[in-house]
Amino acid sequence: MDERGQAYLEFLAIFPILLLLALFVAVTFWAWWNEGVASVAVHRGTAWAARADGSLERGYQAVREMLEAGLGRSAVAYDGTYTIVNLPPMRITAGYLSRSMNTPLGAVFSIRARAFHRKEQFYGGPPGYFH
Repeated sequence: MDERGQAYLEFLAIFPILLLLALFVAVTFWAWWNEGVASVAVHRGTAWAARADGSLERGYQAVREMLEAGLGRSAVAYDGTYTIVNLPPMRITAGYLSRSMNTPLGAVFSIRARAFHRKEQFYGGPPGYFH
């Protein structure tokens, strides 16, 4: 029995499976990286907007800068997917990001991030409490 070429045929049989596995790992890591960058970006943007001298515009700018730092040119796909709001009755600033993205394998990943920060304002109690 001639066994020449057996290793080559076994390699050809397993190579597509190995290629799909490597592609799955790469796409999963890509989605995981996007989720991490989005989470940090929303957290930092919300923190900037919650500062005593901060504004929502500065918060949006911080989110954009963090997305660009972590994702490069692909950060453009996140435009319009995040929101930062002030909630005066609770004295907090909240941020939210939600985006779905399709992968080359046809899977859909949902990227979501939330953050909230207390407004950095001193509340000394009712007027006249401290004398």
